[in-house]
Amino acid sequence: MKNLWKIVITMVLTALVFTGCAAAENTEEKPETSAAAETETTEESTETPDETEELAPDPTNLTCLAEYQIKDSVSDDGKKYAFYAPKGGQIMEEWFYNFDDHGVSFSASVFPGGSLENLQKFLEDKAGLTAEVWQEDPECSEIAVGEVQKKGDDRYLFLTAQDKDSHGMTYQRTQLYYVSVRDGGVGVFWDMEVRENERDEETASLIDEVARCYGLDLSKFAMEDGTWAEQAEQRKEQEMQRQVDAQDIYEPREGDSVLEKAEGYQYLGKTMITFDEEEGITGSVLVPMGYSTSASERDVSTIMHGVKVRADVDYTYKDFYENAQEKADKDLEYYSDPGRENRNVHVSEVTPIEGEEPGAFYVLEYEEQDYRSGEYYERADVILMIHVEEQYFVNYRISLMSVDYDSATNDLIGELETAYGLDLSKWYAKE
Repeated sequence: MKNLWKIVITMVLTALVFTGCAAAENTEEKPETSAAAETETTEESTETPDETEELAPDPTNLTCLAEYQIKDSVSDDGKKYAFYAPKGGQIMEEWFYNFDDHGVSFSASVFPGGSLENLQKFLEDKAGLTAEVWQEDPECSEIAVGEVQKKGDDRYLFLTAQDKDSHGMTYQRTQLYYVSVRDGGVGVFWDMEVRENERDEETASLIDEVARCYGLDLSKFAMEDGTWAEQAEQRKEQEMQRQVDAQDIYEPREGDSVLEKAEGYQYLGKTMITFDEEEGITGSVLVPMGYSTSASERDVSTIMHGVKVRADVDYTYKDFYENAQEKADKDLEYYSDPGRENRNVHVSEVTPIEGEEPGAFYVLEYEEQDYRSGEYYERADVILMIHVEEQYFVNYRISLMSVDYDSATNDLIGELETAYGLDLSKWYAKE
């Protein structure tokens, strides 16, 4: 359990306090003072070590906090004590409250100290044990225990430390220990820790509400130096770049045809495909080569940097351009099918390519739904057919999927433009 050590510390200190609780147990009980009433009385006494003005408690209009009640774990009188804590926490065995979310841990328990002196000693011991736990952690450093602060009869102090996350990045952790003194020498102890690396959009509101409810200055939880956030952003960029670079690692799969690095290109590889084995008709193809590349005697495919390329052999008895137009019409019909849930589907005219190896191409553009987010993104499939011999041709399908573009996409598209003699600049990744 993430905060198991807090429960252990509480149980250890329970035994320590119990020996000094006889006076509290023999004290005549008075009606319990509610947390709301307590905040009203503490407002009258604003004594602090530096005599600075205290904030006024305000346990009203709460959205992040709720009132909870827990029993005294030492005496067996069944009496419960109220306090305010983050919503969604759990009460264990009616005597221990625990919450952990949004980078905030909050726990609470009740002990009859018998006197303000004993309650303050208990507060200091709890903080001291926490400091010892942190000191035994080799990842923790710059551990500091603050001075005890006064708010009427209540007492509190802060602990701070630097810790490291699973990536070795340093982050700040700050913990507040607070004892709310009640009638009969009873103390409601609560502690609140904020960890910089786990903060989210809910954290600031939660801290602000605790500060307002208890009338405390919790600026120590602000963590506005930005050190961890800056490191986290750098780490994110490094991880993204690592994922980009990993796509370029080419290791031929067992049984696959092997691509050779194409001279003058960073991303493209070259291999031969067979159109007619009996007649010995073959041709070379240029395709991106990387981690996902697969190749056989008749087709090669790969996907990297948001670009998917497939090259395979094809044959037609029809006129070459007539065949290309027929393929364009079928693509338009297929991708416009309502069952595929594409949007704004349209296909360009079939454009002939003149040259040593004549061919033709057309472009299918549409908006496709991303299976991960459900959002629509722009996609273009460039279908390029290069005539090889007689009725044979290489059929290239270049899919440009903007949702997966990364820092290497434009360079790769540029190489495809050079290799295939096409202008693909319309589909470059936008800055």
